[in-house]
Amino acid sequence: MNDTVLQEPLSHIIAEHLRQRIWSKDIHFGDRLVESDLAEEFDVSRSTIREALRILEHEELVMNKARKGTYVATFSKHDVEEIIELRTLLETEAFMQALPHLEEQHFKTLNQMTEQMKVKTDEENWNDLFDLDMQFHGYIVHLCSNSRIIKIYNSLQIQIRTYLVHLDQYYSSFQSFHKEHVDLLAALLTKDSEIVKEKVKNHITYVEENLLGVHQL
Repeated sequence: MNDTVLQEPLSHIIAEHLRQRIWSKDIHFGDRLVESDLAEEFDVSRSTIREALRILEHEELVMNKARKGTYVATFSKHDVEEIIELRTLLETEAFMQALPHLEEQHFKTLNQMTEQMKVKTDEENWNDLFDLDMQFHGYIVHLCSNSRIIKIYNSLQIQIRTYLVHLDQYYSSFQSFHKEHVDLLAALLTKDSEIVKEKVKNHITYVEENLLGVHQL
């Protein structure tokens, strides 16, 4: 364990553990998180758990209900609509701006990511696939020339990753999810802005119609 990890506050480490458990569905949306139980599980003080939960509350992953306790947040139809709209706006513009900056080494890295996706597809591992999805999209966004787009996108990472947890039931197969990214990479390789713009939009809204038919996720 390196010095950076050793210096990280315990509350941040616990927050990351809880975050990963929510994304892997070990903890479900709407579940109550009991401070005393978590303190015993992690062998830490309740104040450390409260700080970890405050981090997750700031990220809107959990919510504190007066006199009831802390619960994992659920996504409403409106929440999903907003995330899809924001992601479409930001990523479409970011991908367009990134196009002139994409060089051979960038395409090599993106291709390696799709190959990793193929491995996780064969393993039928949605959690790792969604992590790779975030890496793929984030890598391109960070190549755009607009620092404010990058900053806003970074601030939405936790919300986007949490939204992705819901998508496994709407893809017809693991293979279709992988193919979406192979096709997206192929579009980027054309360096054609109109092709890329259309592909990014279609990729993000691939499951929108079915997803927004669910009133409470």
